[in-house]
Amino acid sequence: MKSKKFTVPYIGIDRHTHDVLYHESGDHAVLIRLTNPVLQYAADLDAYTAFHYVFSNIIKLLGSGYTLQKLDIFALKKFSGRGSSDFLSQKYNEAFEGREYRDITTYLTITRDVRRSAFFTYEEKDFKAFERNITKVVALLESKGFTPQVLDQAQIKALIGRLLAFNFSGGAYGLNNFSASDEGLKIGARTVKSVSLVDIDEINFPSSITPHTEINLGYPLPVDLMHFLHKVPATDCLVYNQVIQIPDQRAEIGKLTAKRKRHTSMPDPANDLAVADIDRVLADIAKDNQLLVHSHYNILVSASGQHIDRAVNYIESALFSLGIIPSHNAYNQMELFRCMLPGNASELKAYDTFQTTSDAALCLLFKEGLLKDEESGFQVFFSDRQGIPVAVDTSDMPIQTNRMNNRNKFVLGPSGSGKSFFMNHLIRQYALQDTDVILVDTGHSYSGLCAYYGGKYITYSEEEPITMNPFRINREEYNEEKREFLKSLVCLLWKGADGTVTQIEDSVLSSVVAAYYEDFYQQERESAYLCFQSFYDFSIEKIGQITQSEAIPFDSTSYRFILKKFCLGGEYGQILNNAVDSALFDEKFIVFEIDAIKEHKILFPITTIIIMDVFLQKMRHKKNRKALIIEEAWKAIASPLMAGYILYVYKTVRKFWGEAVVVTQELDDIIGNAVVKNSIINNSDTVCLLDQTKFRDNFDEIAALLSLSQVEQKKIFTINKLDNTAGRGRFKEVYIKRGATGEVYGVEVSLYEYLTFTTERREKEALQVYIGRYPTYRQALELFVRDLHDSGLKLSEFTNLIHRRSHEEIPVLH
Repeated sequence: MKSKKFTVPYIGIDRHTHDVLYHESGDHAVLIRLTNPVLQYAADLDAYTAFHYVFSNIIKLLGSGYTLQKLDIFALKKFSGRGSSDFLSQKYNEAFEGREYRDITTYLTITRDVRRSAFFTYEEKDFKAFERNITKVVALLESKGFTPQVLDQAQIKALIGRLLAFNFSGGAYGLNNFSASDEGLKIGARTVKSVSLVDIDEINFPSSITPHTEINLGYPLPVDLMHFLHKVPATDCLVYNQVIQIPDQRAEIGKLTAKRKRHTSMPDPANDLAVADIDRVLADIAKDNQLLVHSHYNILVSASGQHIDRAVNYIESALFSLGIIPSHNAYNQMELFRCMLPGNASELKAYDTFQTTSDAALCLLFKEGLLKDEESGFQVFFSDRQGIPVAVDTSDMPIQTNRMNNRNKFVLGPSGSGKSFFMNHLIRQYALQDTDVILVDTGHSYSGLCAYYGGKYITYSEEEPITMNPFRINREEYNEEKREFLKSLVCLLWKGADGTVTQIEDSVLSSVVAAYYEDFYQQERESAYLCFQSFYDFSIEKIGQITQSEAIPFDSTSYRFILKKFCLGGEYGQILNNAVDSALFDEKFIVFEIDAIKEHKILFPITTIIIMDVFLQKMRHKKNRKALIIEEAWKAIASPLMAGYILYVYKTVRKFWGEAVVVTQELDDIIGNAVVKNSIINNSDTVCLLDQTKFRDNFDEIAALLSLSQVEQKKIFTINKLDNTAGRGRFKEVYIKRGATGEVYGVEVSLYEYLTFTTERREKEALQVYIGRYPTYRQALELFVRDLHDSGLKLSEFTNLIHRRSHEEIPVLH
């Protein structure tokens, strides 16, 4: 084969309002990098339609004499982790290190075509119009969420260089010789082949076409018409080249009308069909203000020689399922490759393009993008649907952009859905970012994480109850909020979690609390006198005075009898009369594990409300982030008596750079409880849902309660339903709704994190054997994993072995 020099079809780049790429024929173009705004699996029909309308407006804005060329580049890359000083974060990144994924970059080239029948002459008026049109297009794209970036000279050269090398995987690259044949191009050890979507001789296209299609996940899920491009196998780089040329409309309609006359003059069934097709096109043009365009679409795919056929066969099969039979006459592989170059669509031959309406042409544009890291000072990492870590801001940026108004969260996931792993993974990353965390748990789900961070783990027992003194407050802390809290606590002690306080009783107790502190501060006594005992003594006397002077009813007998058990010497005298553990204020990570009393009708709600007061002290007086996470314990305080208090916490915490999170697994918890509905859910702008398959038959109620649109419900039911497990560790997916919309992420962790988070009793106990024998949690964890790997056993087998040997010194296993 005779060697031939490959030359690029450009004469240079010049700086005007934007950097302009000049073609050797006189065509001039501007290149714009875009982000496709329709997220993969967004489930939103309207998003695909909106994309379509944006480009329809661009075509009408530009008009005749312009060419749009859109390149969507799918590059195979390998994940490289981010650095971290935290051990578990390091192991998290290592778990993903080197994992392959597909990245998508998109470029739009707008070319002003010169007339082919004459020499090119520069006309300043025409060029100024071109510049104005580019500015308008960029503004339109920006307003519609495409985040356009006009390329400068260096970026244009870099893009062309990578296209010539057909290498977008990152790092250094080199240009190689091309060996062209009818079957493709050989570039080094790789083959690049072009698959044209349309055979101009047949045009095997469906009779109607839309901007999207559907896949079946047990229900129809809308996806891009070309959605299969995400999954083409065995390829390291794929470029989808989409070209729409806008010719002179008057001339095109004249040609079409003449063609209709020719078919009409020769009666024949085939000609009659052709006339009917032309009539429909002309009607669309007249009715919908559509344009006639010339279009070209080809998919260029790169693979090693033995895999190219597999990639091409996959593409052809996928196109066939859409009713598109690609051209098998694409022997001009070198020409098709060259026409992929930005601004070089003029080299397309007549047999490579076909005439259609602008609406039909735009349906074949690729519209989908992938999740990207959110640039923010507060990042939490989950994995995307491919299994690659992606940074998400769950707290700050959504508020700054008015996507939501508060940081509060509501988490719902049935047993086995991965709820505790999600929460552990979330809280671990909160703790890394200077957040004071208070956890109220009832199932020992956070013991590992608390031990790893050296936090305070408080477990209730009747021998060693959680003891505090919420009455002991100094003058600076005393305010209306504190008075309301103490009144609520007294009502809880007297009436119980399900009791009802009358308006008179409420007013009396408010007066008593205020008078107690007013009297105390006037006497300037030592704060040690402030405790439940002294309040009780004061209240008995004060209530008698109020009821007598005001002549109002008050059940003093029951009040005196029931509250006496909380006085010194009483059954629960320890709980409210000891000095508060001041060290808790400075602890960064606190877990209150109250599983032992979760069914206790008296101790459970009292302990919980005291814990809430500890959080309020942190909330008011500490300047860093604060997070209160309440697992099933919230049931005890979600009573009519406590409704106002809960509502207050949920509304107030936002002002102090804090958030409240409620976690539950029962459907009835959110549907049947008015307090949850009116306080927690209505004031939680973030909703996190694990696999909802269990609730599917009743999901209409949940959807109404959580304000989930049909689009959001479809996203939710993609959880754990995609074919995306290959090459990944164990993971569960979670839907996180921030404001009105949400996305689905994966919770995939390293083995080290798994062992820290696990709630499996035998796994926890096996790890505890190591923790008991080594000085730090981290060292125990590292040695456990090392011995597990050395043993060659599965985790379940290894834990069984540890249990059998737990009475012996554990050797390194080989």
